[in-house]
Amino acid sequence: MLKYILKRFGFAIITLLIIVFVVYCLVAQFSKNPFAEKLIQKQNEGGSNGLTQQEIKELFDYSVQYHLIPKLNFNEVQTTWTQIKLNPIIRFGYWIQNLFTNSENPFGAPFDLNLLKSTGSSTIPQYFFRFLKYSIIITLPAFFISACLGITLGIVAGYKRGSALDAGINFFALFFIALPSFVIAPILISILFSLNFPPNFINFNNPVEVEAFGVGKMVLSWLPPILIIVLGSLSGYITYTRNQVVTVLTSNYILIAKSKGLSRKEIFFKYVLRNISIPLAAILIPSYIGLLTGGIVIETYWRVPGTSQVIAQSFPNGEINIIMFSTVFFTSLSLATSILVDVSYTLLDPRIKYTQANPYSYLRFAHAYYQREKLFKSYQQQIQEGA
Repeated sequence: MLKYILKRFGFAIITLLIIVFVVYCLVAQFSKNPFAEKLIQKQNEGGSNGLTQQEIKELFDYSVQYHLIPKLNFNEVQTTWTQIKLNPIIRFGYWIQNLFTNSENPFGAPFDLNLLKSTGSSTIPQYFFRFLKYSIIITLPAFFISACLGITLGIVAGYKRGSALDAGINFFALFFIALPSFVIAPILISILFSLNFPPNFINFNNPVEVEAFGVGKMVLSWLPPILIIVLGSLSGYITYTRNQVVTVLTSNYILIAKSKGLSRKEIFFKYVLRNISIPLAAILIPSYIGLLTGGIVIETYWRVPGTSQVIAQSFPNGEINIIMFSTVFFTSLSLATSILVDVSYTLLDPRIKYTQANPYSYLRFAHAYYQREKLFKSYQQQIQEGA
């Protein structure tokens, strides 16, 4: 078991490095130099528009400091440095080096330092986690509601397959699968406006808003975005659970259990629930990561100051350090949950073992091939010498 977990952690680290490398290179290749863009914008407005030579030199120095351009002599590239870009692979090397050598701010600093000052943060992780709690407020309750309700309805539909109740639950699930959240959200907003209830997310960290609206209205303002997320994710749980229940109920061991005279309750807890719990565990925890990272539509409509807004605003501004921290954080979280799901299999079904090693080894095959080739060449040499 321990050997398997260590192996999974090893593969997770390799996967994380590959994803981080690919994301960094893509963002570095296609994002623009914000300091060069600032200079070009000022020049297009008319001359230098008040930018002195010293200010232009500062923009150049910032570009070198953030490894956006190579270290060059400013006097030699004074008119062309805005068109120069440092190789993304070299930039990635600098980013990795800063990650291990800069103990105070390993993920670097944003290009716009006002982002940190506006929230009272000193590092990118502090800045990011200040917004993460707002995303959790609307996604965590939505996850528990949709998971519990979806699994319950899926089990009912599986047991009542072919009935009117099953058809109604399936219609409900397919309807909200086909209807995306960015369509449901405006409809709900129109309904809220007709009820004189503006679709605004009341921030619990803002004492002025809390005092003006009260705790009751504050909690009530969180319900519409939670409802949209529930409706969007509920259908997946219903459909998946129903399919698993139908598969188990039509299996041979359920027929044998019925022939032994076991009650519906005993069959459900001993066979159905045990067998559907393993595939459900494989989707439950990872699905919450998807909810946490994919709420940009909901956060935009309800003005929730969550992480989706931070990530969405970082891409057009080229804030690669914020993008990379969010990539490392969410990728690490996803890989950790996948390992947690694998470990949970043994808790749900003790018959599952991870101790058996894979009998097929590429190193073993390569070694055997090398030994055969070596033996074959020695035989050929003996034959030639005998001839």
